[in-house]
Amino acid sequence: MKLRPLLVSIALLAPLSIAVWWLGRPDASVTPDDPRLGQRVAEAATIESAAQVEIKSDGKTLSLKRTDSGRWILQGTPDLPADQARLARLSNDLVTPKIERFVSARPEKLATYDLDQSSVTYRDASGKSLFTLHLGKSAEGGGRILRLNDEPRAYLARLALTLDTESSGWRDSSLFTGIAADDIASIRIGFTTTDAPVTLTREKADQPWTSSSTPAGQRVKASSLTTQAGNLSTLRYTAVKPNLDPDAVAARVFPREIVLSTFAGRTVTLSFGRAPEPPAPPTPPQKDGETPPPAPAAAPRPVYVTVVDSQPDPTLAEAGKTHAFEVAEWIYTALPAAPSDLFEPDPNAAQQPEAAPVAKSDSVSVVTPPLTATDPATTQAP
Repeated sequence: MKLRPLLVSIALLAPLSIAVWWLGRPDASVTPDDPRLGQRVAEAATIESAAQVEIKSDGKTLSLKRTDSGRWILQGTPDLPADQARLARLSNDLVTPKIERFVSARPEKLATYDLDQSSVTYRDASGKSLFTLHLGKSAEGGGRILRLNDEPRAYLARLALTLDTESSGWRDSSLFTGIAADDIASIRIGFTTTDAPVTLTREKADQPWTSSSTPAGQRVKASSLTTQAGNLSTLRYTAVKPNLDPDAVAARVFPREIVLSTFAGRTVTLSFGRAPEPPAPPTPPQKDGETPPPAPAAAPRPVYVTVVDSQPDPTLAEAGKTHAFEVAEWIYTALPAAPSDLFEPDPNAAQQPEAAPVAKSDSVSVVTPPLTATDPATTQAP
């Protein structure tokens, strides 16, 4: 066995082993009775008192603010209502887990945990920081390495949260709230054709829909109204564009109005707009015997909606002054294209009652004397 290569390998590995031991050695700067151990990552009272939340990740920042009414909004251009449920999940993810162990206070080790990549800060109304969590790498064996506030120490807790700054994931995309399908007492549906709008009403949620426009021998198509009430009462936007966006401008030229009225007297007017499809490009000239390639399918034009609510959300109403709300195409294509789509044959109307049979009566024989004609020539004057 050659000793020289072995000695060279030992000489190379020894410094590396010492470095690994040095970085992984127990940290003596914190005693086992560290007050953070066993405590919750965040205190519920601190989270509940916050009026602002700031999330940083990958060099981007997302800001949320609580209004005087207690509703959270996502700050931006424009401000939009925030997803209250997601904010509640974030708070729960912070106040539920407890700090399990101390990791390190050595600057050289803290620098390896990526603790400066993601953070969430809760602030009071004046902007003063109440609590900051710096989220680091996942640890071997489970859990996340974290740092609290500006403390130069890293701990480990089993956190199940992800901090991201994609605004679309933090929006409450409902275009109006507080109306369920069963709350709708009437729907007035307009059309893009010259057909007059059709109004459909019902006395109660469990009563059938009726309309003064119902054609003879037909009835309101209940399944169509159930679909429309469900789709429209849960209407959400998918994107927000400035009002001067070319697609939004083109869509407003072709409005289609739907009016919802509730049993409680609330009215929501929805004005949908969608520009016609652009004309197909001209087919290039073909040589004799050649088959022209099929024209590529045009991308569907976006659908926008304007909402006028008798009980408006202030944040949405303000946003609607400068921006247009885009909705899913299927919402628009699911609307009835013509009044006839709202009605169906009435099976009861097809069953006409039979005419009552004529009662048979006893035959009556009438005998009259025979008629005789008088010859005027044989008639004598008195």
